[in-house]
Amino acid sequence: MSPVPPHLVHRSDEADVLLTHFGRADADTYLFTVQWPTTHALFSSVLGQENPMLIAETVRQAGTVLAHEVFEAPMDDQFLLWNLRYESFHDLRRPGGPPTPTKAVIRSPEVTLRGRRLATIHIDMELFSGHLRIGTGAASANCLSAAAYRRLRPGLPDASDVSDAHDAPVPAVAPRTAIPPALVGKENDQDVMLSPFDSASPLDTATPSHAPAAPLDTAPTAPAAPWSGARPAGTPRTAAWQLRADRHHPVIFDSQSDHLPGRGIIEAMRQAAQLAAGLEHALVPSMNAEFRRYVELDRPCTVSTEVGAEQPDGRIPIEVTMYQDNEVAALALLLVQDVKPAARHDLPVRP
Repeated sequence: MSPVPPHLVHRSDEADVLLTHFGRADADTYLFTVQWPTTHALFSSVLGQENPMLIAETVRQAGTVLAHEVFEAPMDDQFLLWNLRYESFHDLRRPGGPPTPTKAVIRSPEVTLRGRRLATIHIDMELFSGHLRIGTGAASANCLSAAAYRRLRPGLPDASDVSDAHDAPVPAVAPRTAIPPALVGKENDQDVMLSPFDSASPLDTATPSHAPAAPLDTAPTAPAAPWSGARPAGTPRTAAWQLRADRHHPVIFDSQSDHLPGRGIIEAMRQAAQLAAGLEHALVPSMNAEFRRYVELDRPCTVSTEVGAEQPDGRIPIEVTMYQDNEVAALALLLVQDVKPAARHDLPVRP
């Protein structure tokens, strides 16, 4: 088994690396030892319960390791995530929380090559605590050379010319008033990714009436919306907020800052889902997300939610869609679970 250093998963902080070692079990199976931190700066625990969104970060990091170590993607290649899903199999409301994960298994990763270079990668992951299977995850991404990425993103600074990603001269939307942090499970404004709508703001991000935009030209055809045919009965409630992103956030923008990275997108979706459900203490045991376009930092973005009927097990399905420039940038179905059923607040609904 080989160690997993921070740069291999595109992180600078060792505390943010969820994998410790990596090895090949057979021709098509790869094993990772997993060690989640006792506290995570972004995906923090809730009332002592492990945050299932760490599964999403675990699968992302495992895919990055495979891309570099097995399929020889250069370290300066860019990964364009276009699908991410995960599921936790344990009742997160029970005392003590779920077992701590110790091992991740990836079997038969799917890749395509362009010449001898990695072009796309898809992985399915199983997460174990000892011999107990406690969750699954999957992710798909395009792999672009640094030159191809610059062609795709004209006008952005060359990464080789920027010593610190946080100093990159990319304009950002002016800071907006944060939702009270406690309403989205946070303790300070920097971690809050949503802002109330201001009727005086010259936003052009209203929900479009036309069909969603196609995925990026560089990505394979994205699958159908993850909730197609599975939407529960009942009239949904709707709400919407403005996205706010602090480019100096040490975790969300740890490795780049010319657009909102995937971990920032799914955290914004989680916060919107918690707000829409009206839960003071909530976890997301399941998420299925698509990423269709870059979420740019210099233009407004709307985060819209629709709340479905509560399921018999108490989980609440919530559709979250992010719109920018009147196009769908990302969308997901989240199942939200109340950690403390007595703690609820009123839903701030946008008419």
